[in-house]
Amino acid sequence: MNWKLPVITAAGVAFGALAGATYAKQGKPEYVLVPAGQAKFAPLDPKLGDKGPQFAVISGDPKTGPTAGLLKLGKGASPIHYHSSDYYAVTVEGQTRHWLPGKEADSKASGPGTAWFQPGGSAATAHGDECVTDSCTVFIFMPGKFDLQLPPPAKK
Repeated sequence: MNWKLPVITAAGVAFGALAGATYAKQGKPEYVLVPAGQAKFAPLDPKLGDKGPQFAVISGDPKTGPTAGLLKLGKGASPIHYHSSDYYAVTVEGQTRHWLPGKEADSKASGPGTAWFQPGGSAATAHGDECVTDSCTVFIFMPGKFDLQLPPPAKK
């Protein structure tokens, strides 16, 4: 018997249940459908404009959360960072890497369908992300606000 199918199915159910249970506490959202290619992306950093990361809100309010959306990234790594909120992510297009500090060498480029959960809350939950292809799109759900914070510099 192939053990992978039950394990993948169980992981998917657990992933969905955790996200759904957290989201359910926030109230019932309205129906939303965003056809392929019609997401409205906006720069996350006005200084970088379209050359920097962009986010398309599907549901919710990124300033307060919960929120779901598409994150579009150009090729390259983000600085080590953390978020106030936990988040769930799935690579939709491109090849991404996700790692914890000190584990960069263990991370591998992964394509569409790759999913992860990243706890949020403090510098102790810092991590790195990279788009290794020309561009990447990642679906993200955050039960809290959408933010990115840099950990304090290491003391010498």
